[in-house]
Amino acid sequence: MFKTILQKYHVKRQFLITSLKYSSQIPEAPKQTLLNSLLNLVNYERAYKFHHYVDGNHKKLGPIYRDKIGPVSAVFLNSPEDYQKIFRYEGATPRHFLPEAWLLYNDMRKCQRGLLFMDGEEWQYYRKIINKIMVSPYSLKDVVIKSSFAAADDLSKELKIYSDNQQVIPAIERRLYRWSIEVMMSVLMGSTWNSYKQIGRIEAEKLAGILHKVFEISAKLSLLPAKYAMKLRLPVWQEFVKVADETLDLTRKLVPQMESYGGDGLLFLMKQEGIQDDNLIKIVTDLILAAGDTTAYSTQWALFLLSTHQNIQDEFAKQVSTLEVNEIIGNSYAKGILKESLRLYPTKKNICGYDLSGGELILMSLYSSGRNPLNFYQPNEFIPSRWLRNEKGNFDGVHNSYGSLPFALGVRSCVGKKLAETQMTLLLSQLVKNYKINCSNATKIDIKLHLISVPSEPILFYLTKR
Repeated sequence: MFKTILQKYHVKRQFLITSLKYSSQIPEAPKQTLLNSLLNLVNYERAYKFHHYVDGNHKKLGPIYRDKIGPVSAVFLNSPEDYQKIFRYEGATPRHFLPEAWLLYNDMRKCQRGLLFMDGEEWQYYRKIINKIMVSPYSLKDVVIKSSFAAADDLSKELKIYSDNQQVIPAIERRLYRWSIEVMMSVLMGSTWNSYKQIGRIEAEKLAGILHKVFEISAKLSLLPAKYAMKLRLPVWQEFVKVADETLDLTRKLVPQMESYGGDGLLFLMKQEGIQDDNLIKIVTDLILAAGDTTAYSTQWALFLLSTHQNIQDEFAKQVSTLEVNEIIGNSYAKGILKESLRLYPTKKNICGYDLSGGELILMSLYSSGRNPLNFYQPNEFIPSRWLRNEKGNFDGVHNSYGSLPFALGVRSCVGKKLAETQMTLLLSQLVKNYKINCSNATKIDIKLHLISVPSEPILFYLTKR
């Protein structure tokens, strides 16, 4: 894909280092014993805490080291300078690292998938179309804002009963899944969403009930040779196939249903650009799945940080209390809250991967770089104001902003970035306008990795009227 990925380290296909500043070979993480490899078959704690494992290796071995994820050999990086080089030299059609379990499943079921699973010219063709609609010139903007605000207002009103009764919000994770899926469905349909809304909410509720299981089981399979788990019909593989079947069957039925109502949303715009039939279904299916998981958890982490930093929450409420919707989206403090939350809890995969020309793999350790004092002042603290520009136009407390790349960069950056930012900002602002958000967990909440960052235990939120 490119002759050298990291000029600083001169990493070539054989991963030899020629720089005199570093040792002659990339450091390697200690190899697992046979016993530890076998224990991974029954103990998934390492999968859940893989971000800590990677961060610990960087602290011991430096900004670059080599290790294995299950059967896959990879080079790990946590240097923002090297992140930039990866995106600079990635080429026109870079490949992303995909979990082996999903590739095996797609092959077994003979199913084609959306943008995340596409490569080469096929990916480039469809990505250019989606970019026009969702990135630049962003013809979907008005639909996104209207859909996001309506869904935020609905959820805020739905939660009023728990505020009135001073109850912990039950099943917050599932509610946020449903909210995120509903926003995506509303964006897909546009003006006809209200006609479909009653049916759509039932379908979104079903999907919210099973979607998180897919990512949880995928994380377990990531430490195993998935092909052997499949051949041996291990329980974890059978469970994965079951929930993947349920999830994809449900989402593929949704697309023709929504399409039959017409509308002026994303579905309409994609069809105008020539995306039809099976291609439309497979792309939209993956958009729904991706939006449901990452946005739901990113929002939950932001709520958690606001609930445990009341002074920041109060300042946020004060700033947005009199603003119109478009002003809230552009508010610098609101943007800072989002950036800071995504820096501390990067749900767009803690480990972000790219294939090299020789079939090798480079992984960017986003959790590690986001909490590195070389990149951020007081890196473990929630300080949204660090993202406000000073008189010189710089950020105070940000030594290297490339240490946090929640939506990635380059041609394969997150196509749903503007949608996610809009819906999260409007929900957070709507909630802090109406309520004080509190957290009643007695124990410390940590990250647990299910391919993306999820809370180590259910977060107990309760609301009081503001």
